[in-house]
Amino acid sequence: MPKAAVTLPALVSSVPTARHFVESILAGWGLDELGWNATLVVSELAANAALHARGESFGISVTTQDDDAVLLEVSDGSLRLPQQRSYSADATTGRGLRLVTELASDWGVDARTDGKTVWVVLRPVSNTGGGKDEVDIEALLDAFGDDLAAEDGSDCPSAQLALAA
Repeated sequence: MPKAAVTLPALVSSVPTARHFVESILAGWGLDELGWNATLVVSELAANAALHARGESFGISVTTQDDDAVLLEVSDGSLRLPQQRSYSADATTGRGLRLVTELASDWGVDARTDGKTVWVVLRPVSNTGGGKDEVDIEALLDAFGDDLAAEDGSDCPSAQLALAA
């Protein structure tokens, strides 16, 4: 099974590098169909590692599995396990693990004595099994709780700031 890994500085500026790493590895392996979900998931997990783990670096690995699935792992030196939290509809953070839950076939956390590894299994749409043949876009959007009525974003506080400028 092919495997690729990289260690990045625990900086928010490393998140785009993590995304590009995963996307390019999957493209090189001919798994482009997993690229979008994989980059979204690794963005969330890399951002969590950079913001919350308080270490000097974090690692990312991508491994293919026998059933055409891909295992993504993000490891850091923090003993603190990620927790899904409830935030208000106006909150700008706190939805990452819900996104991971929606996009992944399975995910979890392996605690180690020197930190943790958050792992995610992604499968091509045709191999998801269990009746989960595609991502339910409406459920995914509902998970974010952002009800934007206007197409120009005028009902979104951050868009209002941008539109006012």
